[in-house]
Amino acid sequence: MPRPEAVFDGTEGDVLIEIYECPDVPFSSYTLTQRLNPNLQTATPEYRTAFAHVNSVIEDHFVSGLIRGKRSKSADGVFFNKLKLTYKGERAAIQERNRRTEQEKVKQLLDVAALIRRDAEKR
Repeated sequence: MPRPEAVFDGTEGDVLIEIYECPDVPFSSYTLTQRLNPNLQTATPEYRTAFAHVNSVIEDHFVSGLIRGKRSKSADGVFFNKLKLTYKGERAAIQERNRRTEQEKVKQLLDVAALIRRDAEKR
């Protein structure tokens, strides 16, 4: 029996999709945090919280065999550098991107159906 596809909500999926869509960008925990939180200023408590969350997601993906890279240490603690998706990670990123796209299409179709219903009620 095939296993169900994993669902990566929020940052978990964002990390995979970001790395997948930019294969030639040398990602690190820092660059992913900045790309996923462009409105945050570095050296703020909010940025440090976002960094810790992104780093935790990266660690989880490492454990799952979705991401590979180099572990380094900085003043913020351990972080990851030269992040790349594994073959398994590429598959997961594609599946997650498709899942999100399908959800958007369903939402658009429901919006169109609601407009048609409202138009029919006006007549």
